[in-house]
Amino acid sequence: NPVIRGTAQTSDVFFQSREAINSFYNACPDIVQNTMDEFYKLTGRPYKLFDYVGHPEAEHLIISMASSTETTEETIKHLVIKGKKVGLVKVRLFRPFSIKHFLKALPTTLKSIAVLDRTKEPGASGEPLYLDVVQSLSEAFQNKEIKTLPRIVGGRYGLSSKEFTPAMVKAIFKNLQDPKPKNNFTIGIYDNVTNLSLSYNKNDELDTETYQAIFYQSKSDKNGLPKLIGNTKNKYVQSFTE
Repeated sequence: NPVIRGTAQTSDVFFQSREAINSFYNACPDIVQNTMDEFYKLTGRPYKLFDYVGHPEAEHLIISMASSTETTEETIKHLVIKGKKVGLVKVRLFRPFSIKHFLKALPTTLKSIAVLDRTKEPGASGEPLYLDVVQSLSEAFQNKEIKTLPRIVGGRYGLSSKEFTPAMVKAIFKNLQDPKPKNNFTIGIYDNVTNLSLSYNKNDELDTETYQAIFYQSKSDKNGLPKLIGNTKNKYVQSFTE
C-alpha cells in the first residue's frame, strides 16, 4: 500500500534548499586536491586541479583539458627550447571550478591567453571553459588579486574527434601574438562561412626522433605483428581488428 506525501514545495523553500548545497561544492576542490596528494604518495605521480607546464615566465598561455593537453605540452617543450615564452594550464577539475586553485597555477608574466573548448554552444558569447576563465580573471583583477588582466580569447577544436596537431598549437600561439588576436576562433577546419578559423601549416611537424607507422595485416593473424613489435624494448603498439 504505497503512500506519498509532501510532493509540493513552495518557492522560498526550494530556493533556500538549492542555495544550501553551496558549502558542499565549495569544499569539493580541496577534497579532490587532498585525494590527488594521497595518490602522489602512493604512486609518485603528482596532479593538481590546474597543472602548469612551460616557460617559468610565459607571456602566452593556452588553457585546455583532456587529451588536447598532451599534444599542446609536447609542442610547448619544443617551443621553449627555441626560446619561446609559452605555457599551458591543464584543467584537471572543471566542476566545481576553483578560482583559488586556478589563480595559483598562472604565471605572473602573462600577456595573452587562449582558452580551448571542445564543444559548441550556439548563441552563447563563448564556450563554458572560456567564460569561466574570463569571469575568474576579471573578478581577480577587480579584487586586486592580480596586477594586470591578460588579453583572453577563446577557441574551439576537436569536435567529433577532429584531429588536433602540433601545427594547430603553433597557430594558436601565433594568433595570441597578434595585436588583435581572433576571438571565438576555430582550429582544424576551414570556415569559409563565418571566417572564424585560424590557418595553419598542415605539413609542420615537430623535430623528434619518434617514428610512427601503420601496418595492415589479415584478420586471421591477430597477434603476430603487434606481439612482435610490442615485445621489443622501447617500442609501443596499438592494434585492433575489424
